[in-house]
Amino acid sequence: MNTTILIVAGMVAAGWTALAARLIALSRGKWFRFLPPVGEVAGDGPSVDAIVPARDEEAHIAATVESIRAQEYPALTITVVDDQSTDSTAAILEQLASPSGARVPLRLVRGTDRPEGWVGKTWAVHQGASGASGDWLWFVDADMGLHPRALASAIAEADRTGADFVSFLPGVRCRTFWQGAIASSFLQLLGQLYPLDRVNDPGRPEAIAAGGFILVRRSAYDRAGGHRAVCREIIEDIQLARRVKAAGGRLSIRLAPALAWTHMYGGFGEIWRGLRKNAYAGMDYMPHKYATGALIALLLAWAPWLCLGVGLLGADRRPIAIGIGIWGIAAQALATAPILLFLDLSPPFAFTLPAGITAYVAIASASVWHHHRGRILWKGRSISPSTVAAPARDVEDGIEP
Repeated sequence: MNTTILIVAGMVAAGWTALAARLIALSRGKWFRFLPPVGEVAGDGPSVDAIVPARDEEAHIAATVESIRAQEYPALTITVVDDQSTDSTAAILEQLASPSGARVPLRLVRGTDRPEGWVGKTWAVHQGASGASGDWLWFVDADMGLHPRALASAIAEADRTGADFVSFLPGVRCRTFWQGAIASSFLQLLGQLYPLDRVNDPGRPEAIAAGGFILVRRSAYDRAGGHRAVCREIIEDIQLARRVKAAGGRLSIRLAPALAWTHMYGGFGEIWRGLRKNAYAGMDYMPHKYATGALIALLLAWAPWLCLGVGLLGADRRPIAIGIGIWGIAAQALATAPILLFLDLSPPFAFTLPAGITAYVAIASASVWHHHRGRILWKGRSISPSTVAAPARDVEDGIEP
């Protein structure tokens, strides 16, 4: 049995070493440098409509709206869609919309009931985009913090690269153990699956986006079908980026923790509920992807630690087991180092990967369970899996807001 553990742990340690080398090499490329704010803002620019979907966001919506209003950009309007909030979000938005002297006006849209075949956020965003007239659409989540030159920096990035779709991967504020452990594990996965040099290469199919900060040229948005084309998607941001790219649009996805930031939900329960809604969607609702991914993830997480335990507690091959275990744990920590830099986490979080991975596998398991029980839960709503399982193209073209 110990021989099997040694072989598996050795393979895992070698795998982590390769992943660490790959991620560190990628982090030195041009697309992985943190994007700074532009030094100055031009006197004019294309018109931009900021669109903010908000459901039960009383804790964050005022700060987000004010951070949009504080943008140092001359041609900006704001549309907030109150997605039938059950808390005081609507009342807060009424107050924010009332000042007549505000430099950036706010248009408040009362969200209507979702038509058949739409999930909550896509319908809310679609309602906001339908009334927008700007050259660019700027989709901002209701819990985002923004640098005053975030929008100007995104426009400058589009000008510099010729991009039709700019998304900033925001900084994630982590204040607790579980926030840091799960965020670093989740971003480790994204970093390996979606390297930005491939995502930003127009010749490759890979695409990713952060739904909290997306700036898209209106013509490219319409050409890709807008949110109507992704109306069934729980992970609508990545699907929208894929459609824009497939339609000939150019992406520029940048790490920008100094320009945009959000929080990693709240306590463990809120993290659980927030990630549970989309974990299975990220696996395309395929049981074999979940089972294979969970097994590999847990093996990568725990094999080095198990090997170290065997070496410390067992009587045979003790030095070899200890050495392989330490090698694997060190490689894990090294692979996590670029993620910690992005998240601004302290070095000890490099050793929390097993806890973070295990928690995410548990959350994914709950996501699978709820999906097959016939419900996807988020913010007081229950969405039928039949709504999200079929491709968006199956939705009738006649649906209008």
